[in-house]
Amino acid sequence: MPANLRPEYFKAEERYLQARTLEERILATEELIRLAPKHKGTEKLLRVLKRRLAKLRQELRVKQGRRVGRSGPSFAIKKEGAAQIALVGAPNSGKSTLLHQLTAARPKIDNYLFTTRRPVPGMMQFEDVQIQLVEVPAVIEGSSLGKGLGAQPLSVARNADAIVLVVDASTEPIEQVRILINELEAAGIRLNQQIPKLSIQRKVTGGIEVRGAGAFDGSEVELKRILQEHRIHNALLTIDEPVTADDLEELLDESLVYRRAFILLTKCESSGAADKLKLLEREFRGRFRAIATQGAGERLKQAIFEKLDLIRVYTKRSDEEPAKRPLVLPKGSTIFDIARAVHKDFARELEFARVWGSTRFPGQQVPREYALQDKDIVELHASKIYSPRK
Repeated sequence: MPANLRPEYFKAEERYLQARTLEERILATEELIRLAPKHKGTEKLLRVLKRRLAKLRQELRVKQGRRVGRSGPSFAIKKEGAAQIALVGAPNSGKSTLLHQLTAARPKIDNYLFTTRRPVPGMMQFEDVQIQLVEVPAVIEGSSLGKGLGAQPLSVARNADAIVLVVDASTEPIEQVRILINELEAAGIRLNQQIPKLSIQRKVTGGIEVRGAGAFDGSEVELKRILQEHRIHNALLTIDEPVTADDLEELLDESLVYRRAFILLTKCESSGAADKLKLLEREFRGRFRAIATQGAGERLKQAIFEKLDLIRVYTKRSDEEPAKRPLVLPKGSTIFDIARAVHKDFARELEFARVWGSTRFPGQQVPREYALQDKDIVELHASKIYSPRK
């Protein structure tokens, strides 16, 4: 099938060929992807353009990292509490106000652009758990290419455990979210995406062996060519689920990180905020959940905690009260995971465990594969004695 490329596409291609900087080549490639028709005849062309864009962005991230390392101030924030959440938004989207409402932090709040120029952390107390919120300096369209305060604020989001997209209900929230997603993705941050289920075991010799090649959306020749482009010439590739060439490219791009994210809609007292919340939910259904921040308090804190997909588990010794401080682990964690969290050698010595909370009856003995629920109480029994945290 012919590509049927329009004259505008060839003009953009000429701009790419004339580009002198990484930033110019990235902008030109993004334009080529926008202008290319989307049909069967352009699938290969779009794959090539997307791979080129990914490589250019990776080069830019490396270049920016070197530049910051030499001369720029560090934006690194030491992680504290059960998790670190980055508050990412446009100028005057309400990040500082939100941080002030949910924590004891006192960020500078004003109505001019880029009031916050450095990351501002604060600790949010939810019941018996502390979550660290970090206000990220404002992100605008082109931040990843150096506009506004540049790409450095995006590095804070890159290092966080989760990301909150803070958007202003008084303007165009859908457009704000799209800009934030584009800038974060340009910085190598994938939001609410699963890491492709592929495994690559490098070898010294033997060439490339593929298991599950039928699940790859393309030929085995193309698959091997992609690996060789990434300097992988001897390896065992195992594919456990349907994947595309783009999935494989992303897995091989070691600069990418995958983060959980959701949307917080601020300034909900503005006219039409309820309708805009519904539009956000409809537009990003299946990928992002949207929460209104009106009446920021315990309900909002609970909603934020729930979006982290964490559970609190309280350990105890026999005939003693449960620990007052919980162990905080990812949802789906098992008895085995709790044992490892208590002591690195505990899992090996673990004999059995009893659980109060999610089991059918209190103190039920469960296997090490048992998946725990939030606020479960666990009594671990091992051949050696270890001290659970109090």
